[in-house]
Amino acid sequence: MKKVLITGGNGGIAQAIKELLESKDYDVFAPSRSELDVTDWNSIDNAIKNYVPDILINNAGYVVPCSIKEANLENAKKHIDINLSGTFYCAQIGLKYNPNLEIINIASAAAVEVHATWSEYCATKAAVVMATKCWAEDGIFTVSISPGRTRTKMRKSLYPDEDQSTLLEPNDFAKVVYKAILHDYPSGSNIIVRKQNVMELLSN
Repeated sequence: MKKVLITGGNGGIAQAIKELLESKDYDVFAPSRSELDVTDWNSIDNAIKNYVPDILINNAGYVVPCSIKEANLENAKKHIDINLSGTFYCAQIGLKYNPNLEIINIASAAAVEVHATWSEYCATKAAVVMATKCWAEDGIFTVSISPGRTRTKMRKSLYPDEDQSTLLEPNDFAKVVYKAILHDYPSGSNIIVRKQNVMELLSN
């Protein structure tokens, strides 16, 4: 039974992945932030050394849209600390305890899109995609999966009046993540998943 650690475990995407993987007989640990803070080295070390996953899913994320002109330094720092630094910290500490660790990075379609007030989010997710490519060249099996607009609590808080029927379902996204775990995609790939293409991805 392979062990999977999913950061940002309370989120809708994390819970969908956890439910699917458990139905496939994986041992899944999806800690909340109080159990694993991706910005805190000691918190990560304690969580990983006590579990030692075979597969790490870097899912913890942060987005609060803000114009760069507002000079909101704390907001910028949180994007970088959680989305980018946290991904590196978890990967490096995970590899320390398991040199054969496989890594799935949850990036975002925003990594390849332009959004005026999302610059920190877009930039950090683009960096995660590039890190994935570099780690693959470094001999690690790693894939980034980039969801488009997805029906989550975080999305609902940002866009409360959005038509929910136009959004990607977390359960469908989780199935693409499962395909990545099965090595259906080459190491270093970035798979962009949207409501419009998810069925095609799942049929391949």
